[in-house]
Amino acid sequence: MAALNLNANLPVYIQWPDDAALTLIQRRRAYHPLLHTTRLHDQNQLWRGIARDIRNNHIFRPTRKQCREKWNALKSGYENLERLINRNPEGYPTRTPTLHDERFHQELSDEFWRVERKYLLFN
Repeated sequence: MAALNLNANLPVYIQWPDDAALTLIQRRRAYHPLLHTTRLHDQNQLWRGIARDIRNNHIFRPTRKQCREKWNALKSGYENLERLINRNPEGYPTRTPTLHDERFHQELSDEFWRVERKYLLFN
């Protein structure tokens, strides 16, 4: 009889070291012009490059998916902390900031990712 793995579909949470998270932000900023103009479907190669850059410079070994997920978490955490700092005038739901939300708030304060996306219709 095969063993039942009850945790098979649960997400795996990893703790990003501060230096790797900072490199992620820096690489995401450097890749922004490409990510900004590349179709969403074609962005996997770019995220793979970001993950490779982190692996080449740190002991930490994230995948492209982990990099994208951490980037989204950092961005969401920044926006949450901004709401809290500004007393949440829009009334959006907020949560207690994480250490990375607070630690990288200044690094993200230029909001470089907020540039309007230009969709490419043709290659």
